[in-house]
Amino acid sequence: MATAHVFVDYQNVHLSAFECFARYHEAKHDYLVHPARFADQVCAAWTTQHGEELTAEKITMYRGLPDPRKEGKANSRVLRQHSMWKRDTRVVVETRPLRYPRDWPDTRAQEKGVDVMMALAIVRCALAKSCDRIIVATRDTDMLPAIEMAEVENPGSIVIATWDGNSVLRTTPPVPTVQLGQQAFNKSRDTNIYS
Repeated sequence: MATAHVFVDYQNVHLSAFECFARYHEAKHDYLVHPARFADQVCAAWTTQHGEELTAEKITMYRGLPDPRKEGKANSRVLRQHSMWKRDTRVVVETRPLRYPRDWPDTRAQEKGVDVMMALAIVRCALAKSCDRIIVATRDTDMLPAIEMAEVENPGSIVIATWDGNSVLRTTPPVPTVQLGQQAFNKSRDTNIYS
């Protein structure tokens, strides 16, 4: 059985699921994604779509972390979520502090440096050749240089995962894509209450 390391841009995957599958008046927090469940669905879809049995050996989630002094409740909620996810020993969570603009809270805090951290990890994984497939879950075009470099360094290893109906990253050279539908999302959901 082939092995995979799964790299997930959490905010991108979560908001893309909401965009793709939400019905009118549903809340974004009803579309949380559990990293291990998501990775298992990606591997199952890869097996169905490409005929290669695949298992997720390591799953790394990348996301911004609210400042406990500015957003104490949000920080606690996110840390509880991370603690729940890491009950699956395959899951690793990598965070960067959110950046707060001067006019916060009128302007929302933003993730800064998360993409770079994820990009470096993808390239490092490709160079190490430590797994058969490197699955990248994002629609962020800022990730294209890292994905393309990883594919050049370790040809045939890169796979892009996205929700069916969302846009798909186009790479040079092209890499295969796994698209997940509503049923896979339902099986990927994080239904825990963190409030």
